[in-house]
Amino acid sequence: MEVAAVGVVLTALIGYVSGRQVPPAPPLQAAQKIDFNVLTASWNLIRNTMRHRQVFMAIIAISFFWTVGTVLFIQFPPLAKNVLYASKEVASLFLVMFSVGIAIGSMSINALLKGTVSARYSPASVLVMGAFVVAFHLVCRMWPDMRGHDLMDVATFIAQPLAIPLLLCLLGIAVAGGMFVVPLYAFLTTVVDKSETARTIAANNIVNSGAMVAGALIAGALSGAGVALVDQLLLGAAMCVVSAWLGWLLYKAERTA
Repeated sequence: MEVAAVGVVLTALIGYVSGRQVPPAPPLQAAQKIDFNVLTASWNLIRNTMRHRQVFMAIIAISFFWTVGTVLFIQFPPLAKNVLYASKEVASLFLVMFSVGIAIGSMSINALLKGTVSARYSPASVLVMGAFVVAFHLVCRMWPDMRGHDLMDVATFIAQPLAIPLLLCLLGIAVAGGMFVVPLYAFLTTVVDKSETARTIAANNIVNSGAMVAGALIAGALSGAGVALVDQLLLGAAMCVVSAWLGWLLYKAERTA
């Protein structure tokens, strides 16, 4: 715990020092009156994004992505313990793999697009993500029954025959997810006028938060209804299909803009 606490403090300090190196960004318009009513202020922010069709569609697609991500994140600890018979450290390994995969996907899509902002690869990327979710589900279904044994630590888990295919599926989910979502975030800062960028990001964060809460409620409802953890993964795959459709609509709007 002490090592983790020191790591958190050091990361915060590095972030603070790095943030101080960001060039100043003075406001591009006069200060506006602050609306202290959270509900009306939030709604007005979201409503303003609806004027920009591409931006609003990007926000909806991003929100679906984070709904899928929330469902997966919620499932990792109980999935590791109750299906894979692994310890909480293995669940943490899943989160690390997911984070690394997102980073790889971000760099990969930037290389493919050569620095341009486009949703060209987003529909295909999220369909690939859905395919990896299905593959992850199938590997979990094939996992041997190890009830009665102690929970496996990371080393014991990785030694299992199906562990590497499972981790590769998880990495594939994250890489494809990064390739899907990163270009959509770019829309939020390039399509709108620079004076609206901060408000657009704020609107995106509000909608994303609502989507993540919805994902958590859906996962809880499925568990309450007795749906097996492994089968709940298929919900994420189905949501990827919806995200692909939204990404395609966004790309069509991009081409006709």
